[in-house]
Amino acid sequence: MNKTIETIMKRKGAMSYTSQQVNESDMNTIISAGIAGPTARNLQNRHFTVVQKQELLQQINDGTRILMGAPSEYNPLYGAPTLIITSAPIENAQFADQDCAIAVENMTLTATALGLGSRYIVSPTRFIENETGNTVKQALGIPEKYRTVACLIVGYDANPSQTPVTRNMDVVNYVK
Repeated sequence: MNKTIETIMKRKGAMSYTSQQVNESDMNTIISAGIAGPTARNLQNRHFTVVQKQELLQQINDGTRILMGAPSEYNPLYGAPTLIITSAPIENAQFADQDCAIAVENMTLTATALGLGSRYIVSPTRFIENETGNTVKQALGIPEKYRTVACLIVGYDANPSQTPVTRNMDVVNYVK
């Protein structure tokens, strides 16, 4: 089977991570893959913020958990040592949400190809965009007049033997 297709088929949403940080070379490759993603009309209306500072990760994790109304033991960032936030301009950003989602998918597949775990998540964006998360948004350096769209957590999978979830294959109809 083609290596690209193999990577797509083995990709999974990792739910636990080791504390080992992703090395700089791999992180640069992951970010480059996100930037290489297609964008509607080639507008490239997306920005990437890589968060590895433990204090900020903890603030985002706790704020997200509280906003979700989840129990104190729940960890929305699953203990990942890196959070990548995609954001887009608030105004005149047609298709920016789709562009950010495509970038996250490229980064997810790249992480998988590099032997890393990752998980596409959106809940932290609700916290960061919330009044309570506004100071965190500023501390993250997200450009002014941008809004967060989607996130990716990345790290070394603490449970690499976990298999991908079974997919419902009964979701296609062909019109010929």
